[in-house]
Amino acid sequence: MPSNPRINGLYETPNVLSAEEADKLSNAIDNQHYGEWCPEGFDRRNRVQRYSGSDMEDHFGWVFDKINGAVEASLRRPLELVITEHTPSSCRSIVNVFEQRDLCSCQQQQQQCQCYVAQLTLVNNAIYSLEKPVGRDLECWDLSEPATSILMEQNSVVIKTGESLWGWRGRISDVKDSNSCDEANSSAKTWKKGQKKLAASTMRSVTLSFRGILPPEPTLSKKMESCTLAEETKPQLPLAELLTIIVTTSPIRSNPSTELLQRTFDTFQFAGREFAYECKKIIICDGCRVLEDDSGENTDSDEKKDDDPPKITRKYANVKQTLRNGIATVDQAKNYDEFKKRLHKLCTDSRGTQSVFCNTTVVELEERHGYGFALRHALYNSVETPYVCVIQHDRTFMRPTPVKEVLSAMESREEIKYVTMSMKSNLNYYDIFSSKFSRRACAELKTMIVRPQELNIKGSMYGPNGHSIANMVEPPSEKRRRLRDVARETYKASHQNIIYEEWVESESKSTRGVNQDGSHQLSLTPTLFWYDNTHIVRTVHYRDFIFNPAFKMVARGGFVEDKLSPIIKRSCERLGLEDGHAKFGCYILDDHSGDVFTGHLDGGSYNTAGLHVKKNASEKR
Repeated sequence: MPSNPRINGLYETPNVLSAEEADKLSNAIDNQHYGEWCPEGFDRRNRVQRYSGSDMEDHFGWVFDKINGAVEASLRRPLELVITEHTPSSCRSIVNVFEQRDLCSCQQQQQQCQCYVAQLTLVNNAIYSLEKPVGRDLECWDLSEPATSILMEQNSVVIKTGESLWGWRGRISDVKDSNSCDEANSSAKTWKKGQKKLAASTMRSVTLSFRGILPPEPTLSKKMESCTLAEETKPQLPLAELLTIIVTTSPIRSNPSTELLQRTFDTFQFAGREFAYECKKIIICDGCRVLEDDSGENTDSDEKKDDDPPKITRKYANVKQTLRNGIATVDQAKNYDEFKKRLHKLCTDSRGTQSVFCNTTVVELEERHGYGFALRHALYNSVETPYVCVIQHDRTFMRPTPVKEVLSAMESREEIKYVTMSMKSNLNYYDIFSSKFSRRACAELKTMIVRPQELNIKGSMYGPNGHSIANMVEPPSEKRRRLRDVARETYKASHQNIIYEEWVESESKSTRGVNQDGSHQLSLTPTLFWYDNTHIVRTVHYRDFIFNPAFKMVARGGFVEDKLSPIIKRSCERLGLEDGHAKFGCYILDDHSGDVFTGHLDGGSYNTAGLHVKKNASEKR
């Protein structure tokens, strides 16, 4: 069989099936005569059918016999058949992966390997992109060979063995019309004349992957999974020695008033007395740039003072967005300076008192860093504890929150690196996940939910009927209260809650039992999104990994979640959900009450009602 001149062990054979045979086979697959389509993958959302054993032999054995005869080779019978539908939208991923992450048993034992993957292409041509890293590592970015691509023609078969199977990684990156190779007929979406929206392409290709790969030998860690060793309990240190609170702030329209921060700090008592009064707190005040006034009053003069802030002329759609990007007018900059002076005084006057501002230090940045880099500055220069709690200036606790218990769970389980408190947008995170990812991924995420013993809390504090709900901050209006009640009812019917109730029922049947004698088990749900909402993180995880300049996972001037969250998703796509998530170890705290732990005061619009009244009055004149 003809081999690819650039890639050892890659063989291509055209016209394995006749046009009539290919049409008959593709129609049977599309009409789901043998099995149902099931969505798989991450954002790519490929439709997949899987077969093995007698089902594979009965329905597709003749196809493999055709392949075996066409390639003039003696391939052993496959162990699995994976049929995948590729469309332009499913080819948007940029992640190249190996056919199998772990080496087969013959490769591990350094025996002669006869493993293979034979891919038959139907309906249309497909483009397969490949690259060979220096080492067989999914996160090795240095290539020993330049990246290349091959055309997988309709009704042809591509067989990967040896080096092409184990040393190269790749993906289906495009779909081509089998009747034309012109660029105009490519799978790229095209604009139709007179249309304002991008026309969706109906181009598709179907690949049948016959996998003859022997399963890998079980590793030592897998063999020991069933063994449970008693964990050595660590003595619990005082919370003040474990945790530093970092509060980030920047210019907002309510400056110079400190009311927003005072309201946020007042809710610290919901996290416990030690959290509110004994832990070290750092308020990091980001710098800002000054917007040059159109009137000419703020233009550069010949004489420029050394302490004048930098000036820029770029404008944004509204005041809130402008300030969000760290750009202030001269008056707003003056108000922000006055705000920082009042903040210093507030913290100084609170020393030695029972105030939530005691043990608080204000750090001012001369230049604008953005949320992410302002946080990085605080972590590098002001934090000495093993954990930090990061809070934005307008994020409040809404009810009693088990911060100390969360820290205990993080102390005992190293895989937990980040825990964010639930908020309105992620309360039903499992349902959000299931709407975006495949059934296999959802089933795997379900097994990754963590329920530490430290979060089995007594005293009837948490849960649907817990004291935490009774002590919750009441919404300010009847409309908000109705929305809260609707959210609670919605949560009861969510998969997030149903999974928990199923777990409680299964545990209740065992000898262990849960949620008895006033105790309630809280859960940590894995998340692929790094929320900048109130969260607790290991300091070393932030310093040495998230903010490591070599990885470039946080952009200057932006939020951490904006760039980091897509990286987490690509990591899971590359390494698999469990291993990809383990690098970041991020979870959402949920007590299954149907209520959030944190709220949002919206600093950008805080106390601006009077400004809107003045604006409307001036417009009427």
